[in-house]
Amino acid sequence: MTTALPKAVKVWMGANMIQIEFDNGQYRYMRTHFINDYLLAWSPKKGKGKPKNLWLPPTWEWLGSNARIQPDGTVILFDKDVYTAKELWENSSDNIDLVSGV
Repeated sequence: MTTALPKAVKVWMGANMIQIEFDNGQYRYMRTHFINDYLLAWSPKKGKGKPKNLWLPPTWEWLGSNARIQPDGTVILFDKDVYTAKELWENSSDNIDLVSGV
């Protein structure tokens, strides 16, 4: 038996963070892939292949308002940064304080 994951119906973007409204009425927050890669670049174990991200400060990433939401709940930013419905639900938090600090 599989459980149906909530789907994204609206997405708001800010610097390195997205706010997602799901079809169950819940709002959740998540760091973008860019900021996650930036943070991982500081880790000797998890940052392999990501040190190039240290050249740009994380505050330079502003995503704007061009998010596309697919019928299956997948969110696409900039036509190439893909967030699956599963990733959005499992990697997001209902508390913005848990994802906003770097």
